[in-house]
Amino acid sequence: MNQLHRAAFAACLLCAFPLGAQAQPGTEPITVGQSVTGSIGAGDPHVFGRGAFRVYRFQGAAGQRLVATMESADFDTYLIVGRVVGPLMDELKSDDDSGENTNSRLRVTLPENGTYLIVAQSFAEDGAGAFVVGLHPAPEPTTGQARPIAVGASVTAELTETDWTDEEGDRLYDVWTFRGRAGQRLTARMESDEFDTYLNLGRMENGRFVSLATDDDGGSEGTNSRLSHVLDRDGEYVIRASSYGDEGGAYTLALQERIARAPQPPRPLPAGQRVSGELDEDDPVLETDGSFYELWSYQGRAGEQLRIRMDSDDFDTYVAIGRLDAGCGDFEEIATMDDGGDGTNTLMEITLPEDGEYVIRANSFSSGQTGGYTLVVESARDGAME
Repeated sequence: MNQLHRAAFAACLLCAFPLGAQAQPGTEPITVGQSVTGSIGAGDPHVFGRGAFRVYRFQGAAGQRLVATMESADFDTYLIVGRVVGPLMDELKSDDDSGENTNSRLRVTLPENGTYLIVAQSFAEDGAGAFVVGLHPAPEPTTGQARPIAVGASVTAELTETDWTDEEGDRLYDVWTFRGRAGQRLTARMESDEFDTYLNLGRMENGRFVSLATDDDGGSEGTNSRLSHVLDRDGEYVIRASSYGDEGGAYTLALQERIARAPQPPRPLPAGQRVSGELDEDDPVLETDGSFYELWSYQGRAGEQLRIRMDSDDFDTYVAIGRLDAGCGDFEEIATMDDGGDGTNTLMEITLPEDGEYVIRANSFSSGQTGGYTLVVESARDGAME
């Protein structure tokens, strides 16, 4: 729910059930560990394109980990947990159908001591009937032991209610560790038929997890995850195998090393000719940030004015122009540009300092970004820049 929806809902809730009084007239009490039955119908308040709702209140403590559920055989449920802030409700979590079928289930960690509200609602405007709302302690993590995974291996495991949860208390995750080396190209894949997977690759620094790369639905099918990354240093790395929401279940995790293609010589790029290319995981990477690139060559003249455009619908483009060192073949950068074009596309204008062959590096702005792109060089000597 965005801020506008949240404000509108809070206003409607305030009108239906004034929240300022300690007892909150119009709300019903519920305690942790309790399930209560209720019903909604045409005579109950409605709000914001969804159906009727009822409101329950409870007292909570900072750091308390809870699971709220709503079940109904009569309608598609929708559940919101929020806290009382003055006369308003600040939404913390909401859920449509993370429970079985069209039932709702959410996990929440309370931010502070105080009064909290559960809004039990129909997802559809015409939903009506009986329901059961439950509020119970979340199971304490007891199966969160880190496990090793070797590069080249595939493992099977299960996310359960007793696994770790992330910093917001939302996502269950398992921890897998491996040792890597600087420059190593790795691809992690996570697949499940039972939940939407989520991968987070990082390392521990000063006792805290530092994320380096994440992926939700980068797998080839459905809601599976696929994450590629080039390691920046030797050491131990951590994979958090997680769910995108509150769900758990069985999954497989595979960690593979990818071998880069041998560097290809720059391809010629005549002025005014738009060419197509594609960055993929077999392309060379920059040692500075692990981003993929391809090289193109252009024969230029001293004083020639160029406009270089690189466009992509798949990634944030980045262009560098320079020369190749005649001795060692290293790229010697003259100028770079990130944006300048529409959106995250690149537009660079440059005046060449001397005659000779120039190399244009077509690059992604960030590590791991892949996809198709187009590249064109326009020259003032051909009148293309007028």
